[in-house]
Amino acid sequence: MANQQITPSGPQQEPSIALNNLDQSTILVTTNDLRSGNNMTTVYRSINAGVSYAQTLLSPPPGFDASGDGIAAFGYAQTFLVAATALTVNPVQNSSIIVYRSTDNGATFSTPIIVNQGFGTAVYNDKPALTIDTANGSPYLGHAYIAYTRYFNNFTQSETLFQRSLDQGLTWSPPILLTNQVQGVTSFGSTIAIGPQGDVYVGWMQYGPGTPQYLMRRSLDGGVTFGPIVTVSMVSLVPTPLPVPTFGFRVLTIAYMATDISPFNGQGIVYAVWQDNRTGSAHIFMSRSTDRGNTWSVAKQIDDSPAGTQNFLPNATVSRDTGAFKAMYYTNRVTSNLIDVFLAESNDAGNSFLPNRRITGVSFNPNADPSLGLPTPSIGDYNGLEINAAGTTFVVWMDTRTGSQNIFEDR
Repeated sequence: MANQQITPSGPQQEPSIALNNLDQSTILVTTNDLRSGNNMTTVYRSINAGVSYAQTLLSPPPGFDASGDGIAAFGYAQTFLVAATALTVNPVQNSSIIVYRSTDNGATFSTPIIVNQGFGTAVYNDKPALTIDTANGSPYLGHAYIAYTRYFNNFTQSETLFQRSLDQGLTWSPPILLTNQVQGVTSFGSTIAIGPQGDVYVGWMQYGPGTPQYLMRRSLDGGVTFGPIVTVSMVSLVPTPLPVPTFGFRVLTIAYMATDISPFNGQGIVYAVWQDNRTGSAHIFMSRSTDRGNTWSVAKQIDDSPAGTQNFLPNATVSRDTGAFKAMYYTNRVTSNLIDVFLAESNDAGNSFLPNRRITGVSFNPNADPSLGLPTPSIGDYNGLEINAAGTTFVVWMDTRTGSQNIFEDR
C-alpha cells in the first residue's frame, strides 16, 4: 500500500480524478474545498505520476459565492475540463452548471463558462457528470458531454438533462431532456460512459415513483438523439444514514457506469455499478450489457464483505489498455464503526472477481472532523479511481486519519 495525503490539512472531500493517457505522468484531482467556509473547487495537479501535487483554486463566476461537485475529464491532446456547480449562499440557490477549461495539460484554467444557469429555487441544477470522448475508434473523438439533475418548482419536480460541446468545452448545445419529469426529489446525480464506437451511455438512479430503478439511455450519433429509456436493474435503496450507531452522514444511492474500450475480448461491454440494500445491508452490485446497452445481466454482488456489513459509495472504471474492471467502495468490514476503502477487481470481463483488496492502510473514523459535525455530518457523496497504461490503479478518497477531512491517494 502507498497511501499518500494529497491535500493540506483542512476539510476537503468528494474527489474526482483524471489522467492524461498520452503522457501517463499528468494527473488531475478535484476536490470540494471547505477551508474558506464556503465550498470551493480546487484542482490538484501532478506531473510526476502522483508523487507530488500542486494546487489551484478555481474561483466561481461573478455573482456566485461558491462552487462544488467538481469532476475532471481528459481529452486529446492536452485538454482538461472541470465541471462543477456554482451557487449563491445564504440562502443556497441559483445553482448553475459551469465548466473550467485547460488547454495546457492542466497547468492553467480559464474563467468559468456557464453551461446552464440556475434561478433561485425555481431552477436548481445539481451534480454534473462529465466526460470527453477519447475512444480511439470513435467518429466523435473530442466531443465533451455533461449530464446533470435539475430540480425545479422549489424542489417539487426533477429531471435529468444532457448537453454536449464540439469545441472542447467553449460552447454547449441546448439541453436534451432524458427523463420523464417526475414529482419530488426523486433522483440524484448521473453518469456518462463512452463506448468504443462513440456510443454515449447516460445512466441515473430514479428513486420513485414506485420501486427505485437504475435507468439509462443511449445515443449512437454523438449525443444528438437518444434511444428509449432502458431499465438496468430494480434497486433497493441503501438507508441514509446507514444503520450503524455512529454513522450519521448521508449515503445517497448513485448510478455509475464504465465501458470497455480496450482491444481485447471484453471490448464494448458496458458496466453499471451501484450500492444496494437487497440483502438487508449495503453491498456493491454490478450489471453488464454485452449488446450496447439494449439488455442487462442479472445484478450480482461484487464485494466479498461479510453479510451484515455496510459497503457503500462505490465508483468504477475499466482499463482502456487491458480491459480490467475495478470498483472501489467504502466499507466497515474491518471495524464496525470505522471506514476502510476496498477494491473489487476482475480480469475476465466481470465474470469472476479476485479477493477484494484493502486500499487503506488504516481504518478511519468518519466523524473525526468536528468542523463538519453539525447539523448533519457529511463525508461527501463520491470518490474516484483511474487505471494507467502500466496497470497501476490510482484511487482517491476522503479520509479522516489526520483528524480532518483530507483527500488520500493510493497507487
